[in-house]
Amino acid sequence: MRVILHDYDHARAEGLFSALPRQGLTVEDLPKAAIESGMAGLDEGAAVLLPVLLGLMPERDAAGQVRRMRAAGVANPLLVLQDDLDPDEVARILDAGADDVVGAPFAAVEIAARLRSVTRRHHGLRSQEVRSGALTVYLDGRHPEFDGHPIRLSSSENTILRILALNSGKVVRRDALFDALYALADYQPYMKALDVHICKLRKKIEAHSGDGASMIRTYTGKGYALEGEAPVAG
Repeated sequence: MRVILHDYDHARAEGLFSALPRQGLTVEDLPKAAIESGMAGLDEGAAVLLPVLLGLMPERDAAGQVRRMRAAGVANPLLVLQDDLDPDEVARILDAGADDVVGAPFAAVEIAARLRSVTRRHHGLRSQEVRSGALTVYLDGRHPEFDGHPIRLSSSENTILRILALNSGKVVRRDALFDALYALADYQPYMKALDVHICKLRKKIEAHSGDGASMIRTYTGKGYALEGEAPVAG
């Protein structure tokens, strides 16, 4: 899972950039300017696909910062790191629009679990897995399974499948998928790269199921959907 990070504590940020990938997370830096502009340039549909990890200092107005982000249009799942977990301050941060608050000491394994939790809640899910027939997609970084047999995927393929699973029954637009993979990254490939990933993903599912195309359906001019009943535009 990709997560966008901005931490006002540079030492803590360096530690998170080192530790979170060991928990299966790909971490992208979020510049301060992007916070203030509501993450301008990020596809609207991609926003809810990328959780934001915001590290704040005790002396900052955390609730005010969260409120300004929401007012600027940041719709992403939002997890706040705050050294001081005074109950009144936590309540203000949550009421301002944060999805969760984590206090020191900051453990990467807990932060990763909370990020997965707030992402599930944003999509109305209670479990770490989504089933579509015999296909089981795990939201915690594990490879998917078909009839109990693992399907080995690349990181990008697994990310795409998890996004489609989070939105099972909905069409996920191509632009949203592309931004969920590459937004804010230094390297920006052509849109065709997404189609290549989808093609490889289908072939790997097909090797187990016999028909990968029916599991991931293409809606021409719209996007892709994991097989479900009556997919709708998302």
